[in-house]
Amino acid sequence: MLLLRLAPLLLLALPVRAQLSGTQWEAYTSMRQINRVLVHQDAVWAGTSGGVLRYDQQTQAYTRFTRRNGLPGNLILSLSVDASGHLWFGTHSQGLSRYRPEQDRFDPPFLDFQNLRINALKPHGDILYVGSERGVSAFIISKEEVKETYRRLGNLTKDTEVTSLEVFAGRLWAGTVNGLVWADLRQPNLQDPSSWEAEPIRGEVRDVLVFQDTLFVSATDGVWRVHPALDRPALDYSTTSSVALGLFEGRIVSATADGSLFQRQGNRWQPLSAKGISNAADLSDADGPLWVASASGLRVLGTDPPPPPREPIGNFFFDITQTADGHLWVASVPKDNLPAFGLYEFDGEGWTTHNTRTDLSSEIVSAVETDAEGLLWVGTWGRGIDVRDANGQWQNLTANNSALEGIGSDTFVAISDIDRDANGLLWIANVRNGLVVMDGWPPQQAALNNQLDFGMSPDRDMSKIAIGPNGLKWVGTALDGFLLLDDGGTPFELGDEIGLVFDTVAYPNLTSDTVSDIHVDRSGQVWVATNNGLNAVRGDYSRTSAHFEVTSWKVYKADSGLPATATTSLAEDDWGRIWVGTEGGLARIDTEGQVEFALDTSDGLVNNRVNSLYFDRENGALWIGTLAGMSRLQLGGPGIAAGPQAYAYPNPFHVGVRGAAVTFADLPLGTGVRIFTAAGELVRQLDGVAGEGAVTWNGQSAAGFLVGSGIYYFVAPAETGDAVRGKFAVINNR
Repeated sequence: MLLLRLAPLLLLALPVRAQLSGTQWEAYTSMRQINRVLVHQDAVWAGTSGGVLRYDQQTQAYTRFTRRNGLPGNLILSLSVDASGHLWFGTHSQGLSRYRPEQDRFDPPFLDFQNLRINALKPHGDILYVGSERGVSAFIISKEEVKETYRRLGNLTKDTEVTSLEVFAGRLWAGTVNGLVWADLRQPNLQDPSSWEAEPIRGEVRDVLVFQDTLFVSATDGVWRVHPALDRPALDYSTTSSVALGLFEGRIVSATADGSLFQRQGNRWQPLSAKGISNAADLSDADGPLWVASASGLRVLGTDPPPPPREPIGNFFFDITQTADGHLWVASVPKDNLPAFGLYEFDGEGWTTHNTRTDLSSEIVSAVETDAEGLLWVGTWGRGIDVRDANGQWQNLTANNSALEGIGSDTFVAISDIDRDANGLLWIANVRNGLVVMDGWPPQQAALNNQLDFGMSPDRDMSKIAIGPNGLKWVGTALDGFLLLDDGGTPFELGDEIGLVFDTVAYPNLTSDTVSDIHVDRSGQVWVATNNGLNAVRGDYSRTSAHFEVTSWKVYKADSGLPATATTSLAEDDWGRIWVGTEGGLARIDTEGQVEFALDTSDGLVNNRVNSLYFDRENGALWIGTLAGMSRLQLGGPGIAAGPQAYAYPNPFHVGVRGAAVTFADLPLGTGVRIFTAAGELVRQLDGVAGEGAVTWNGQSAAGFLVGSGIYYFVAPAETGDAVRGKFAVINNR
């Protein structure tokens, strides 16, 4: 027993093992598009498309809150503050969240409203009224539960979407997509449709605000008012679509869809001069300056503007690379099928956007790579390649001054990927033309390997390039599988190339001809990510016979342990492990070809739709680009290889949930695990499985009881006599 009690002390004396949770994750999102704004005390709170942004008016400092801080989701549609000073946030489809400023923490999310847009929140006593596309719900704050939901609001169709809420003159008022409804709160049963009265204001109601004993209603056809003595709303100001109401200098203000502001002076509405303010989505309704939520950031009228937060302009993150100064560069789109935001640069402190305003040739940035001299090459979809020269100036390569060719004409030059080989040559996927090779900037040698010459059909799209240790080039395509190009060791001398095509006709094992990414690992194995699974292909290539002999072909899908079958991106870390991005999260495959684990938003990802992966070897970090921001997963310390490190996930582990289990991963193959309490008492001993480096535990002690909340330690001995150790948290909510 003494030995067991000493176990925690021995664990604490050992170096701390990295875990795939907690402080190892960072999230970077764009909070430029602001949907709602609230002024509370000295802080301006903004609900954005990338989380919650808090601006301190005294210190002029920003604080960002995302999924990593406890929000259930990053797309915030509504926010409010209750009588206790707690902030409430409604998300798009991810639930309801409460933030307690006095403790600087979020409660676990309330998932009663999952898969619903929470458009409006209105605290009233111990009830938080929640407006969604399912009507109005009464959420009891003290009990943290939904009391009831009002889905039939008068004569409106069941489940009419609610856009705004207010309590006024003893009534609950709800703006909907089909007008205004209200109900007397003294009535015993608001679930009865007859308890509600409806006013079919023409079009959608966007906002409601009480000002000087009058309820004002912002709607498609203007601003309406409701006085306590009136039975029905009356049109107060007919204008273009009013989208938001606020207060400024003791008067009510309306923002319209065309970007204008109007202020009510007496009984008349007058234009309000607001330089630099447009596209308002919401207005503040507190005394003091008028804060404006807009698609281009936080704006203000009546005081000095806030300093611009250094953040990316959008939340799409695709191809990634890093320059010698440690700056990260990210392409915002893969081609012209998504909104384009240019090129993002992260210097470790903040983000800078490069676009046509900063002399980049195009906003549609699709690929990034560095050359042997450390210069940044930026591929665009239509404008060729921009190279950032030694003076920081952008130089453009097109069909007019390089080996690149256009699509249909010389003016539209599309680039889908750029990769550098071991000799420092740049290989460029020149879409619908072939692979262009250049020797650097400015190019002294260049050649176009026409795609017809290495097996591709004419006018077909390429996706990604991978160059193997033996110098062979592998090319993924959008519809034709993947290809091998052997340039014969003479990249600038054409005529001796060999091309081989791998498609589902010639190779039925290939899961799809739509290839999203391709990677060749250090052993020469080719990894092919498709929309229908991941392929790991190993074989022997003979230039003499112009043949590739497949020796193994392994397929990974959701039933193999991937979080989703549609795979999107690949990266290899310093230990040869393959990280796989999918449309449902992230997975890691060990050097033995086994899926070790899968990670999603519950583990730390900012979004499950992974677009791109980049392993930063200098700092031992994996960068994960998604459709809703960027995640950074620290795998090792600066300058330290990210080697196998035992850890437990999920961490914390919530016991008592049906089917819940914690996994101990990166263990010596076949080893078992012993679990101890913080006091050193043995809780459970688990046997290992031959050939596997992971063990799962359901949270039960050796006696069959669920363990209590607390910190626990685990030890996994290895055959060498060494042991790997770690700790994790358990939460028992029963």
